[in-house]
Amino acid sequence: MRYLEVQEDGSLVEAQELDLIAEKVLIIVDEDEKRMWLWKGSSCPIRKKFIGSRALSDLRKKEYGFAYIPQTCDQNDETAEFVAMVKKIGKSSLVADNVVQRAEEIIERQRKINVFEEASKAEESTQTVAVSDDETRLKDRPAQVSSSQLPTHMAKMGAPGNRPMPTILSALESDSMEIKKPEPSVEIKDNLLEKSFEVLRDLGAPKGFFRDLVIIGNKVFTETYKGAFEELDEPPEGIFFSSSHVPRMICENGFVRAIEFLKPEEGAELSEEDEQLSQDIEDLLAMFEIEVG
Repeated sequence: MRYLEVQEDGSLVEAQELDLIAEKVLIIVDEDEKRMWLWKGSSCPIRKKFIGSRALSDLRKKEYGFAYIPQTCDQNDETAEFVAMVKKIGKSSLVADNVVQRAEEIIERQRKINVFEEASKAEESTQTVAVSDDETRLKDRPAQVSSSQLPTHMAKMGAPGNRPMPTILSALESDSMEIKKPEPSVEIKDNLLEKSFEVLRDLGAPKGFFRDLVIIGNKVFTETYKGAFEELDEPPEGIFFSSSHVPRMICENGFVRAIEFLKPEEGAELSEEDEQLSQDIEDLLAMFEIEVG
């Protein structure tokens, strides 16, 4: 097990013990389970979180390879798998009690699920079997399994659907494990938009570039001179291509926050600070390469 603290300049400082402090961004490598964790403290600035994401990607590519599964979690919203890892090393006291309790509930429920028997059981019998509401809800949620346990045709490095893992707080938002489609609530949409705007404001545009368009969900925005985001009218139908813009996709915790179309000034290049934040699109594509053979 390795514990690495991410510095402001993107460098990594190795520690002997795991210490989850709100101001820190940490990379934890479990070499037995072939997992890499990016843990982000609740008091960290957004830029440092993205620097940590870049550092994790570089470390994985240079030292471990794509067989190692990356996971990201925020303080007080850790995944069940993360809690299981800290319990394994005897550090569960570093995680909030309510998070540990919810993690144990998720793990216990996942033990009752066998994703590879669900289809065969449904085909074996057409009889109506009386089951409890809890059992029915459990069947609606597949267990998370490692790539090594997947059938050959499903074995993907970074396979979508097997990652990112659900967080404890989102998975157990209600007492049910049932997956529900979010209702079209104005409040939910506004919350998501405001969180995305917060990330964009904190990151700013790269030096020598300005935001021409921003796409968040199915909405299109432009940035005003005062730094506000103004929604454009419904875009016309069509196929749009531009050779004069530089696209930038911003992802956080398995969620695409925004896609920006940046307009560069003449001779614009990424600054050293922006280089620390940015990752190569090839790394993103490599996460979803199918293992052939």
